[in-house]
Amino acid sequence: MGYFDADTREMLDIYILETRQLIEQLGAVLLEAEKKDIFSGEDIHAVFRIMHTMKSSSAMMGLNALSAVAHTLEDLFEYYREELGRIVKPEPELFDLLFLVADFIENELKQMGREDYTPTDTKELEQKINQYLNIEQGCNFAGGTGTVVKVTFEPGCRMENIRAFMLVRQIGALCTNIETYPAELEKSQDSAEYIEKNGVLIHFESDCKEAVLEALENGLFVDRCEVLENETDVQLETRDAGPSMDEQTESAGNVEESQSVEAEFLNVRMDRLDKLQNMAGEMMIQLLPLENELAEKGLDELREGNLHQLSRLVADVERTVMEMRMVPVSRIIPQLKRILRDICRVQKKEVELIVQGADIEADKNVIEYISEAAMHIIRNALDHGIESPEERERRGKDKKGKIHFNVESTVGELLVSISDDGGGLDEEKIRNKARKENLFNRPEEEYSFEEICELILMPGFTTSDSVTEYSGRGVGLDVVKSVLENAGGHIYIQSRPGFGSTFTITAPLTLATMECIRFRVEEYRFSLPARYVYRFMEYADNLKNIEVIGGKEYIIYEDRLVPLIDLRKFYGFEGKIPDTALIVYIKGTKREGCVVVDRMYSQKRIVIKPLPALFGMNFRRSTGMSGCSIMGNGGICIALDTEILIEKYEKEERYGRA
Repeated sequence: MGYFDADTREMLDIYILETRQLIEQLGAVLLEAEKKDIFSGEDIHAVFRIMHTMKSSSAMMGLNALSAVAHTLEDLFEYYREELGRIVKPEPELFDLLFLVADFIENELKQMGREDYTPTDTKELEQKINQYLNIEQGCNFAGGTGTVVKVTFEPGCRMENIRAFMLVRQIGALCTNIETYPAELEKSQDSAEYIEKNGVLIHFESDCKEAVLEALENGLFVDRCEVLENETDVQLETRDAGPSMDEQTESAGNVEESQSVEAEFLNVRMDRLDKLQNMAGEMMIQLLPLENELAEKGLDELREGNLHQLSRLVADVERTVMEMRMVPVSRIIPQLKRILRDICRVQKKEVELIVQGADIEADKNVIEYISEAAMHIIRNALDHGIESPEERERRGKDKKGKIHFNVESTVGELLVSISDDGGGLDEEKIRNKARKENLFNRPEEEYSFEEICELILMPGFTTSDSVTEYSGRGVGLDVVKSVLENAGGHIYIQSRPGFGSTFTITAPLTLATMECIRFRVEEYRFSLPARYVYRFMEYADNLKNIEVIGGKEYIIYEDRLVPLIDLRKFYGFEGKIPDTALIVYIKGTKREGCVVVDRMYSQKRIVIKPLPALFGMNFRRSTGMSGCSIMGNGGICIALDTEILIEKYEKEERYGRA
């Protein structure tokens, strides 16, 4: 039996879903507040509400440690809300703390579904929270009058806590009351490190204010003595006034409106949608042989009547389920901004993420594929592409780098481009690495710059000389390529040395069903996505336009030569092209070509199943086959990957030989 009892386990899925949504909301609030450098009243209320909800739900689930953590932060933001209203120029440590808590909870949520789940110890997290709270509370001295000064010591003087203690003793005879932060200077070794970085705050009450200040300014190893006036002014310096009554009313109205909108939606578990989608797909598959059998028996009235209505209803169910699974690309933007923020802080870089078109929707699974790919690409851009602020200024660039994330949609396809304004890809460095790893399979001088760029997508490829937290292990862009191909998508690279790189991602809007054209070559059946098919031509009428170059066939199409792929030769089938054959012109995101087919079937929306894992990871790349579907007669129809098919044909010396 696991950590949760029978009652709480029934609520676990709902708890995980709601808590994950709260974490997403928290991340969005923090990123926006950090960007604006201000916690507005609405932001503070949002964090308070998130922590309050998380505290209650975690306690209900028996997750007392998580509940206690949320309770502590709830109290903190209640204080901010009631006493301060809003926070201008909040400390970076506050953001670090909240992001740390969000990451901790997110990791816990990933583990909770396991039978052997045990809550992770929160002691280390609580220590960090308490450390921040001590600093926060230390700035609120007990005395309500007097003067507060911030004393900073010379760099490298060492034993800063003892030096601060001696200063306090020196002014003791002149003061009626003295408080410091950190407190108990002579006893706390940890305070030396804090004072070295932040200085020591001294609150004193004295009738000889000027004499006290002079003594502090002339103290041994004192670098600067800054008067912060009284306690109230200390708070006002970092905390602006709270919102007006109008602002509070408007904020409350926004919250009520948001809650009423949320009430119109019902959360549905994804596994149930998956099951419903699979059932709709299976119904579509079962209708195909039924339609075929009715046609063979001449029952046209039944086929065109009842069966047609049933097919339409099944298609409507499938389309409705597909629409329910659609989510906007904007859903992954907070994750990308978080990745950007964390890496920039570590690498001391300034980079802005500019997003366009993120309201476009796609299937949730497709969005997850895009998210994983985009995270790798952004990491790569930050680590390899965008220079440090100093280097950018030397090159005449804005010291703040830019990453553009643009989303478009075509018929049935999602197009995402991620471009940076960094240094671009280093061709010579890539060539040297490829030479060292024996990656060239033809004379090196024949490789174009575009082909050189694509080498970075190969497994294990890296040009980093050292291993860092984000790069150097050769695991990255090859993962992106694999992830996208699993989703029926592709990645393309463009780069301009000194000006940056662009990674273009394509993926279908949905993975459930696809509008395809189906055709036959000999006794084999194939399908191609209808969105890539642009024209049909008679083979016999175009024989005069076919040319053989280097053992491969090309056809003159609109005054240019494009590859002409005879699948018989490509896959080693026996037989000859019949006189009634057709030529299908196909055009993907990057490549174009023509395919010779014996006979066309009707265009249909079909369910494409992935190929068995038994075929291996590289089967798709080496064959251009991406999946399969069931024909009306029960036969297998192989789905072809347009881009891989044309790419493989173009890179072969002649049919069947690379």
